[in-house]
Amino acid sequence: MSNTKLYAIRFLLFHILFLSFAHFLTVQAQENQKPIELEKIVVTPGRFMIYDGATPQLSLSKKEIERFPLVDNDIMRSGHILPGVTANDYSARFSVRGGEKDGVSVRLDGMELYNPYHLQDFGGAVSLVGLGLIQRADLLMGGFPAEYGQKMSGVFDITTKPPNTEKVSANFGIDLINATTMVEGPLTEKGGWMLSARRGYVDLILALIDLDEEYKPQYADVYGKLMYKVTEADTLTLNGLYGWDKNLIRVDDIDNNLDSLYDNSTVWLKWRHTFGTSYWTDVFVFGGTSSQERTTGKSQKRTTGKSNFDNRDFRFLGTKAELTVNAFEKHTFRTGVEWRWSAAQYDYDVQERQAGINRYKLIRANIDDSGSDIKLFLQDEWQIHPKLALNVGGRYVVQNYRNSDVQNYEIGPRVAFAVSPKKNLVFRGAWGVYHQPVDLMSVPIEDNIKTVGRAEQAMHYILGCEYTRGNNFLIRLEGYYKKFDNLVGRLREFGRQMQIFTPAESADAKGFDLFATQAVSSRLTWGLGYAYGIAKETSDNRTIFRQYDRRHSIFLSSSHQISSTWHLYLSWRFHTGDPRTPLTHEKVPLPEGSIACNRQFGETHSERLPAYHSLDFRITKRSPYKRWALTWYFQILNLYNHTNVDQYAFSEVRDEVTGAITDCVIAEEPQLPIIPTLGMTITF
Repeated sequence: MSNTKLYAIRFLLFHILFLSFAHFLTVQAQENQKPIELEKIVVTPGRFMIYDGATPQLSLSKKEIERFPLVDNDIMRSGHILPGVTANDYSARFSVRGGEKDGVSVRLDGMELYNPYHLQDFGGAVSLVGLGLIQRADLLMGGFPAEYGQKMSGVFDITTKPPNTEKVSANFGIDLINATTMVEGPLTEKGGWMLSARRGYVDLILALIDLDEEYKPQYADVYGKLMYKVTEADTLTLNGLYGWDKNLIRVDDIDNNLDSLYDNSTVWLKWRHTFGTSYWTDVFVFGGTSSQERTTGKSQKRTTGKSNFDNRDFRFLGTKAELTVNAFEKHTFRTGVEWRWSAAQYDYDVQERQAGINRYKLIRANIDDSGSDIKLFLQDEWQIHPKLALNVGGRYVVQNYRNSDVQNYEIGPRVAFAVSPKKNLVFRGAWGVYHQPVDLMSVPIEDNIKTVGRAEQAMHYILGCEYTRGNNFLIRLEGYYKKFDNLVGRLREFGRQMQIFTPAESADAKGFDLFATQAVSSRLTWGLGYAYGIAKETSDNRTIFRQYDRRHSIFLSSSHQISSTWHLYLSWRFHTGDPRTPLTHEKVPLPEGSIACNRQFGETHSERLPAYHSLDFRITKRSPYKRWALTWYFQILNLYNHTNVDQYAFSEVRDEVTGAITDCVIAEEPQLPIIPTLGMTITF
């Protein structure tokens, strides 16, 4: 019998001992209006709840999210407003409570997505999933139960809406950088279908602007969904998601010239079988591909005379089955197993500029490997008492392609509790061990790592409380401490600043989040978010602040329903400056009389960027007609046009005629300036 099977059997026998579980705590905060059950965005900074047969939640309706002043109306950017989330203007990606951005899992209809972002060369500026597809989305920021795995910081769990099974309908929209079309309709009397396509037109806008540098980013995505009710107990759902990106950059600094092509597709079939109302099973079959071809321009300083290239090709397929049992009066039992086969090819040849003139580090990797993973989880929700709930569960993962000298499996136990001494007051706590395996599709070859070792690990400690008054006021305070170990690699965000990356070996993060919201009336609500956090990492016995160490963050918002068709939203964001590494850029005379630039880095993260703040405004108008509806909005981001610094970057000033370097400077790279935007959606 293989080691993989032995570990799987050992796991199942061990976890039969688990007989209890808890459901976490959330509290509902919403306007004094009838909720829209089929269109709800659920945003829970911790997602703890007392289980009482219902699931009251800290939530925002999809209609409210559509009114936020967001770049591109991106569903992932809606998470940026929450305390404890670290993000910037350019990227839809975000990190949670001091963790890395790749520590947040993005799930769509039960399927974990691989790298679901467009514009990878700009930090992942747009997510692959359009807001119009969403029914709800849960953000779990720590202490999440065992059913969620593979990432050690957070989970963004998205559920798409069901197709329209009554009639064929269409939706056409245009906003700052995208044009979207969605069509849906019935499939006999037993199901429905939905198809959505989106094309970004940033390249068309840039073509109309007179720029000295050439930028041509292109991207598109397609999503399809088919639901069919085979019998009263069996439902089949077929999902497909495809994303495509192409980019070209031509600038004066030839090192930053770029040609890239990205391709990402995932298809999965889900079969749900219900056994009465007490329990059900979900069986998935899935597969997908992802590829990347990335080449940066030829440098005069390179000794090889070749361009840098980073080419990757991934394939995967697998199946998973999950069982939910509500047959016991006070227990909800969930378990699941997943098998996944992956194949990966890396062709990597990059010389990274190091601190100092004419210093490069050459990294080459040519990997062609395949293997499989097995993942299992077991958890039990136990409502011990009307005022006490307990959660006990665990996850297990085994990989057959790890280095032979390391353990090829991990077990991660998780425990949480919630106590409600009064109807409107809840205390809660959680502890858990979270593993983030390095799989074949995430080998950190940028750090010269070419094989798969042990999983990264985080340990969460969470303690908090919530107080509500009626259904129109909520205040929530949650403290956390996270300890990270066995860290390898980190997500690279390509930008103009050449950086020195030193992979951390361990890290820790601690702080607290405060969130409050009140519905003053059926038309007026306000919200407040505040976060305090400290995040540090250690490498080679040296401790520095993490990239996502953000000491103070504040978010204020006001939502006003002016009339039945007009809505006004205002928000103000502030946070103290993020860590930065100081730069120096000195002129060095050359023998032939020209100059070169000596680029130097100071002590890593020893300084900070200036504080960030921005006032955003949006007004939305919905005009319903007999057979169609028009919704349009006007928004202004960064209303008072404050210059927020994204980074400082090396810059070379060149003679327009000869192209020779005349000066070496450190230039500010700003975040978004004042941006007025008009967008509209037509629904038939």
